[in-house]
Amino acid sequence: NLDTAAYKKEIFDLQKKLESNYDVRFYTLGENLKENNTITFSEKITDISSALEDIQNIYQNLNVGAIVFASDGIYNSGSNPVYVKNNLNAPYYTIALGDTVPKKDIRISRVQHNNIVYLRDKFSVRCDVDAIFCTGNNSKITISEISKNGNVLRGEKSISVPADQFSTNAEFILEADAPGIRHYRVAVQKIEGEFTTDNNVQDIYIEVLDARQKILILVNAPHPDIAALKQSIETNQNYEVTVALPNTLQGNIAEQNLIILHNLPSAINKIENVLNVIDQQNIPVWFIVGDQTATNTFNKLQNIVQVNPTGPAANQVTATNELSFNLFTISQPSLSSYPKFPPLAAPYGKYTISAASQVLFYQKIGTVGTKYPLLIYSIPGTEKRAVLCGENFYKWRMYDYVLNNNQSATNELVSKTIQYLSAKNDKKQFRAIIANAQNVINENESIIIDAELYNDSYELINIPEANLTITDDNGKEFTYQFTKTGNRYTLNAGYFSEGSYSFVASTTLNGKQFTDKGAFSIASLRLESINSTADHKILNQMSVESNGKMVYPDEIASIESLIKNTASAKPVLHEIVKTRSLINLKWLFFLLLGLLTIEWFTRKYSGAY
Repeated sequence: NLDTAAYKKEIFDLQKKLESNYDVRFYTLGENLKENNTITFSEKITDISSALEDIQNIYQNLNVGAIVFASDGIYNSGSNPVYVKNNLNAPYYTIALGDTVPKKDIRISRVQHNNIVYLRDKFSVRCDVDAIFCTGNNSKITISEISKNGNVLRGEKSISVPADQFSTNAEFILEADAPGIRHYRVAVQKIEGEFTTDNNVQDIYIEVLDARQKILILVNAPHPDIAALKQSIETNQNYEVTVALPNTLQGNIAEQNLIILHNLPSAINKIENVLNVIDQQNIPVWFIVGDQTATNTFNKLQNIVQVNPTGPAANQVTATNELSFNLFTISQPSLSSYPKFPPLAAPYGKYTISAASQVLFYQKIGTVGTKYPLLIYSIPGTEKRAVLCGENFYKWRMYDYVLNNNQSATNELVSKTIQYLSAKNDKKQFRAIIANAQNVINENESIIIDAELYNDSYELINIPEANLTITDDNGKEFTYQFTKTGNRYTLNAGYFSEGSYSFVASTTLNGKQFTDKGAFSIASLRLESINSTADHKILNQMSVESNGKMVYPDEIASIESLIKNTASAKPVLHEIVKTRSLINLKWLFFLLLGLLTIEWFTRKYSGAY
């Protein structure tokens, strides 16, 4: 075992010795790279590759003599650090910590499960178990549900260990019998003489939803946009998508949570029956307007934008972001991508924007920006409508992959649009939501909660103060005050330990109190306890490939002499040559001026002139 006190002393002594000749920077790593002089061994995640990449980025084009890197070689996040390119051309002097000798241990190495399941569905939880030097021992794998009312055993499997290196797995089929966040604990029974039991348990959280939201994509004719939209929507497991032509439409339209009308209504397909149900049931609609859309009928179906074509041709338009848009937020990387996407085909004509709307994108024709909307939404308190004034969205999705090597930007745009339109319009004047985008949050993530307050005219405001109280399972309360940002509220409540929590947000407007409630769960991270056997091969390879050397903790002091003998760590002299006009050297200027004056008087006196 590492003597941490002695190790820290050796490291700081080395730092002091090196500082007499070098500019030394001290970093620690875990989930992130941090510049500090504190060694705590308390990180929940170890990502070596990201830390090395950060070092490469910070010190690129600078004279780095050497990198001293202390680790046991175990990483549980990111890629293999051996494959991080050493652009600094500095040697790695690695300090090999930990013990490479495997010890008697049985552990849960991995648990696989869905994060979201649906009410009354059956779902699988699969766990992998590794055993080292446990030959001849018997154990048991169990899964239990944890709740306030106690622990309930949901399944178990007995195992026997026939060899020193043994792996097995167990699969449990459970039923989602109630909605909400369900807490399960997978455990393997401990064996006498185990080195550690910290890795015998893993907790998982699964969110059970009442039902999938149903989305209908109704199309005038086959189009590549349809597959692109369907794929983007289905990245969220909470949505069930149906695609249909007007003449193939089946089922009850009133059951849909959202309808996307692509080039509809058209001259051929007036879809009067669908429009009647939409009007009667107040179903949210996303219109995608193209060259087949019957604009006269379209203008009557919504009141956020009026399109009046002045010719049969279409404009090829790109997107420009409207910075004041605040109906929902989109990440900055996505916002920077949209203007780079290829043009959409928008109707050529005049556009009139209603006051009951907000524009996310305006049309840009060639290099000319316009105030014609490209993507526009109805504001809260009105009928839920959105209009994309152009077709060929599939080109955006394709180019998204070319530009970003993924389709996150287009997926985010579709997802946020669907979420905004399909969310229940409960007319609540005050609401609080978890900004982490999920109700199950890892213990290394801070809890961020946003809130919105609407006045009687349903305008978004944040004039009064708003407060938040978070309560844990034991009834302990944590109180906070929201920060005002823009016309909304936000709060970073920090980090919480494993468990289930509820929260109540409150504010007072014109003497009337408003509250909203919610809940979340914190999942424990046990990555650091899964593997306790050091991997010095990684450290040695890093050193060898960079012309450095791997040493052990009792050899830390030798690193000073190793660095002194390293060619890249030799002092570098920088010569700076500056040229200055003689007129800037005042003493020389006045000396020359004086000599010239003396000569002039001498010549004058002697009659030379």
